[in-house]
Amino acid sequence: MTFPISRQGLEQIAIALAIGAAIFGLFALLRWRRGGDWQRFAQSAGFLGGLVVVSLGIGYTIAPNIPTPAVPFTARFAQNPTPDDPGTVAFGRALYQANCAVCHGAQGKGDGPAAFTLQPPPFNLQVHVPQHAPGELFYWISNGIPFTAMPAWGVVDPDTGKPKLSEIERWEIIRFLEALAAGSAT
Repeated sequence: MTFPISRQGLEQIAIALAIGAAIFGLFALLRWRRGGDWQRFAQSAGFLGGLVVVSLGIGYTIAPNIPTPAVPFTARFAQNPTPDDPGTVAFGRALYQANCAVCHGAQGKGDGPAAFTLQPPPFNLQVHVPQHAPGELFYWISNGIPFTAMPAWGVVDPDTGKPKLSEIERWEIIRFLEALAAGSAT
């Protein structure tokens, strides 16, 4: 069982808590300068500061490090145009088994037959997929991931003049991966 939050997620939580600690610290300072009751604000700032330390401590000791390749800002907001139904999931499953399972494995755990020859090894999609927006997944499938063996399935093949996988096929794979990660793809 892996820790449910990645290192990057805990870092983002720590940043939000640090901002809160800074705001409460500022309120405590303002109250202190005006001669008011500042202890409650200082306690809140200290508590949030402690949570920052705990969050970073867990992030750098227990949580898995799942590096996230850069994605254009607008790509994050792309939504899956395929219907969320068993038929789409079945099409996505067939496409996944034909194109992706050799590296990512039949269940998306990064344990396919070719995985052991790849550096870095393929991601465990059951952990990785729920942590990202559908548009991010679509971008990575379409453009590949730099410095890994992940190919760009949206690049046009010069022999056929068509991409390796059509846009709809890539979205269908994402529907299957979401169902797989949710435990509803049998």
